[in-house]
Amino acid sequence: MAGASPQELGHMRPSLSKGSSSFVGSGSGIYFVRTVQSAFARNYRRESEAMDDALVPGEDDRLQTGSPSGCIWYPNEIIQLSDTHPSHAMTFDDLACWSKQYWDNWHPPFPFLHAPSILGVLERVSLDGIQSLSLVDSITVRSVLSISVADRRQMPPTRGKLVPSNLVFNTVDDAISCLTPILLQPSTLASLQALVAIQLFLVSMLRLNAASRVGGLITRIAFQLGLHRCPSRFKQFSVSDADMRRRLFWAIYSLERYLSQSLGLPLDIKDDDVDVCYSDKELHGDDLGGVHNFQQPHDPRLLLLPAFLARHGYIKGLILELRHKSVMHRTTDQDEAAHVDSEISKWWNEAQDLLDPHYMENEETSGDLTSQGNASSLKESHKLLLIVQKHESTILLNRPVITSAPNSSMFASAMQKCIGASKQIVSKVYQHLQTGMNEAVPRDGRILNPLCWPGFTWCIWMSGLILVYAASEGYYSLQIAQRDAERCIKILEILAMRGSVWPGACASALRDLHKALASKSLNGTLDVSQTGQSPGSSNPRSIETPSASSNVLQSRQRQQVIGVRPGSSLRGNESTTPSTANPDFRPMSSQHSSQPGGNQSDRGAQRSAPATSMSQAAASTFQPDQFADSTLFGMVNGMYDMGDQFDGVGDIFQLMDASYQLGEQMFEPNIPGRY
Repeated sequence: MAGASPQELGHMRPSLSKGSSSFVGSGSGIYFVRTVQSAFARNYRRESEAMDDALVPGEDDRLQTGSPSGCIWYPNEIIQLSDTHPSHAMTFDDLACWSKQYWDNWHPPFPFLHAPSILGVLERVSLDGIQSLSLVDSITVRSVLSISVADRRQMPPTRGKLVPSNLVFNTVDDAISCLTPILLQPSTLASLQALVAIQLFLVSMLRLNAASRVGGLITRIAFQLGLHRCPSRFKQFSVSDADMRRRLFWAIYSLERYLSQSLGLPLDIKDDDVDVCYSDKELHGDDLGGVHNFQQPHDPRLLLLPAFLARHGYIKGLILELRHKSVMHRTTDQDEAAHVDSEISKWWNEAQDLLDPHYMENEETSGDLTSQGNASSLKESHKLLLIVQKHESTILLNRPVITSAPNSSMFASAMQKCIGASKQIVSKVYQHLQTGMNEAVPRDGRILNPLCWPGFTWCIWMSGLILVYAASEGYYSLQIAQRDAERCIKILEILAMRGSVWPGACASALRDLHKALASKSLNGTLDVSQTGQSPGSSNPRSIETPSASSNVLQSRQRQQVIGVRPGSSLRGNESTTPSTANPDFRPMSSQHSSQPGGNQSDRGAQRSAPATSMSQAAASTFQPDQFADSTLFGMVNGMYDMGDQFDGVGDIFQLMDASYQLGEQMFEPNIPGRY
C-alpha cells in the first residue's frame, strides 16, 4: 500500500562565516530531538536565553571560535620533544606496546592495514627514527599511535614510557594538514591507507565533520583505484593483493555509512555501483580471467567481524535511502519497510552465530577446533558492538514513524519497537561497563575492554531520549524511565573520559530530562495516567526523586563556548550543595591530573572553570538498580566534567539547533497521512 513516507526533516542554518550555511540531515536524529524538545517545552518551561548556533553530537566545525586548535594530549600522556632534541630513544618493544590498543580495539573491525608490514615499519622507527620513513608511512604510524594514546584514557593506568610527541598528531589541525602532501603524490594503495588512518583518528575523537570531508576524498581515490570492483575478477592481483584491496574497501564503506548516518548526509557510495565480495563470501573466484582457486592468505574467521559490520552498513544505507531521501522522492510502502526489517532480522540471525559460535555445534563437531576458535577471536567490546548495531538499526528504521504518524497502529508499533531497542542498548552497555569495573581497580570507570567506538555516544543519547520521551507521553513507565536515564548518564560520563565534549554534553541534557521526569508532573501539566501507575506509587522498585544534593553540577562562571556571546550564560540544573563522595569510589589516578597543553578549543570548547575537587564531584559505585541515592561519575580535577560547559537540557537542544523560545506549535512535527 503506497503512501507518504514518515517525515523526519533536516535543517539548514546559517554558518559562522557570512554568506555561508550548513546542513544537518534528518538521519542524524535532529528532527526527533526537536520533537522531544517541543514536547518538554509545553510542560517544563525554562527561562529563554539567546544563543548563536547549534550542533549535533559529533559535529566539530563550530567547536572552535576562530583560534587554532590546541594540543589534544596531556603532559603525562606524551613527551614533548624540543627543537634541540628532536629524537627520543625507543625500542621496538616500546613501539609495540604503544600501538597495542590500536591492534586490539580498531584493527579487528577495520583491518585496512597489513599488520606485519606496519610492524616492520615500527622496527625501522626503533632503529632510525620516524624521520627515516616515507611520508605515507610516517602518517600511518602517527595515526596508529595517536589512536592508541586516546584509547588508554579509557583503560586502567599502566606503568611504561610516554610516547614522544613526534610520533603522534599533537592537534587535529596537525592531522588534517597531512592531507596536502598526500594529494601531491600519485594515488596508491599505501597513500589511501594513510588517508583512512587519518580519517579513523578523526572518527575516534568524534571529529565527524572533518572525518566526513576526508571521507569524500577517500571515496574518489578509491573509485579511481578501482576498489569498488571485486579484485578477484582481475588476474593482475595476487591472492594477498586481492585480500588487502577487499579489506580496505569494506573499511572505507563501513566508515562512510557511519558518517552519513551520524551527520544526516547523502551516501557517497551507492550499493549498485559496488560488486566487491565480502571477505567471508567470495563469488568471483572462478570467474574467467580472475583469481582461480580462491583461498584466504590467513584464517578467514579473522574477517568475520568486519564482514558483519559491512553488511550492517548496507542495512544502514537501505534505511537512509528509505527514510531520509529528499522529501520529493521519499515515498514508500509498507512492503519496503518490511523488506528492510527482514534484512535486519537476517543479519542478526547470522550475527548471533558469530557471538555464540557453539550455537551450531552438535555432538560430533563439539570438539572441532574450527567451531571453538571464534569464541576467543572476538573481544567483549566487539561483541557488544554487534549487539548495539542490531538495536540501532531498529531505532533508525522506526524512529521516523514516531515523529510522523501519532494516533495510529503504526505509531504504537514503532514506539514499542524503539522502546525495546533502546532498553536493550542501555542494558547491554551498562552491563558491559559494570562487568568491566568489577574487574578493574580503581573503580573509576576505566575498564580493560573500553567502549572506543564513537557510535556508542549516539546510541546511548538517542536511546535515552526515546525512553524519556516515551515516558513523558505516557507510553512507558516514568519510574523505569528515570532508572534508564540515570544509566544513560553514567554511561555517557564514562565515555567522556576519552576527552570529547559530546558525551558530557548529552549527559548534561539527560540530567535535565531526568529531573523533569522526577518531578512527576512535569511542572504540573503532564498526564501520567496512561502509564498505568501513579508517579507517587509506593512500589518498592520505583526510584525516589533525586535530591538537589545528588546533582554534581555546580554554579560556574563561563567564558565564550561554541558561539555563546561573552556575558551570557547557559543554565541548567544547578546545585550549591556539594555531594558527599561515595566511599566505594576511588578518584582517577594522577595519570590524567594535568590539563592538556595549548589552546583547549580542540577539546570541544574553551574552559576557564577551576578544577573540581573530589569533595565537589560526586561519584557512583555503578551497582545495579541502586539509583535513589547514587550520583554521577565525576570526572576528577575538572578534566572530563562537562557540566561547566553544558549545564542542562536547554544547552544540548541549542546545540541540536532548537530554540529556547518555544511556543506550543514551534517545531511540531508535520503530520502526513498514514503510509
